[in-house]
Amino acid sequence: MSFFYRFLCGAISLVCFCTPAQAAPNPSLQCAGVNLKQAFTSDTAWSMCLSLDDQEGLTVNQLTYTTANRTRRVLGKGSLAQLETVFDDNRNPPSFATTREGFGGNQLISLKSKDCEGGSLYADQTGRKVICSRLQTAGLLYNYAYQAQRQTSFLEIFSISQTTDFQTYTQRWRFYENGVIEPALGFSGKIPRYAPVSLGFGRTVKNSEQLALGFSNYLGWRLDFDLGKDSDNDRVKELTSTLSASRRQRRLGIAVLDTEAARDLNPELKTTWLVEDGDEVNEFGQAIAYEIIPSQYYQSTSNVRGRPWLANDLYFTRYKECEKYASDNNSSDCARNVLHYIQDKENINRADLVVWYKQHYHYLPRSDDSDYISTDWVSFQLMPRDWTAGNPL
Repeated sequence: MSFFYRFLCGAISLVCFCTPAQAAPNPSLQCAGVNLKQAFTSDTAWSMCLSLDDQEGLTVNQLTYTTANRTRRVLGKGSLAQLETVFDDNRNPPSFATTREGFGGNQLISLKSKDCEGGSLYADQTGRKVICSRLQTAGLLYNYAYQAQRQTSFLEIFSISQTTDFQTYTQRWRFYENGVIEPALGFSGKIPRYAPVSLGFGRTVKNSEQLALGFSNYLGWRLDFDLGKDSDNDRVKELTSTLSASRRQRRLGIAVLDTEAARDLNPELKTTWLVEDGDEVNEFGQAIAYEIIPSQYYQSTSNVRGRPWLANDLYFTRYKECEKYASDNNSSDCARNVLHYIQDKENINRADLVVWYKQHYHYLPRSDDSDYISTDWVSFQLMPRDWTAGNPL
């Protein structure tokens, strides 16, 4: 799918009309959407290919980060690979917004200048302006008394989709000057209501007394990591910080995941995961990496109806082109969901690695939201680690 627009934002910006991109594991410089580059005053820069998919909506492809006059690739593709909604009363089957309704095409909402204040709007192939890009201030990057202080900024890109009669979603990506990536999904819309047959005590509810209904949204993010020059040599390191028996010290454990695996978040145990390049190092000889920074631990354990893909919070798999969605994957060549993807236990040590990150958002209605739900955000971060030998900013 192609875009027709002019891009004017920040210090440096590029427009390119290109041929379709080649799928991983051999990503090329070709772009099926638009090549976009944003530079900052610190001489760091982000470069990416933005495209729209009928199911996934806004996707980020061939993402690179430049610092210290060196450009390295980070992601082959980043996308929202599933959004499953389940109502609290559990009366109806779950809905799959990504694979059934879709976030792209006619589901995308046309944006106006007021929706993208200070930024630029871009049109899809039908001419509707559906993507916003803008440069935003992010406050203090660091502050040390009166000796050192630096303000920073980020590039924000978003689109808005109306997938059902009551739910509106904003897909948002933020790319910070210091290399941090923050995918996010904003939930809003109109409170869903229903009229049960009876409230008890023999009293039947009238249509005018419909009750608001809570629901859960399960997000499945897909991150095809392609660090550095070679997309086939990445690996995962699991970092675990545990308290000693006396609870006075912490011990750091480091383990390499050799085969496809699933992992859970635990608020009582600090665990993060590094995606490292197998060959490229910084000036100190440390492997360049990106760290997955989990968020909203308190939401991670919910699993309505025992759905297979909701059994764990993170999945690490070897790249397969047909494994596109976290669940409801309707390819005849691949399994149905991420739990099945890992069953073959294929090697992921020095491989083309895909990380699947599940998040959960549960909404409980409140009168303050009647009738329009205040936007809530679910996000996480990817943080560069040992990308350079020192702070480039």
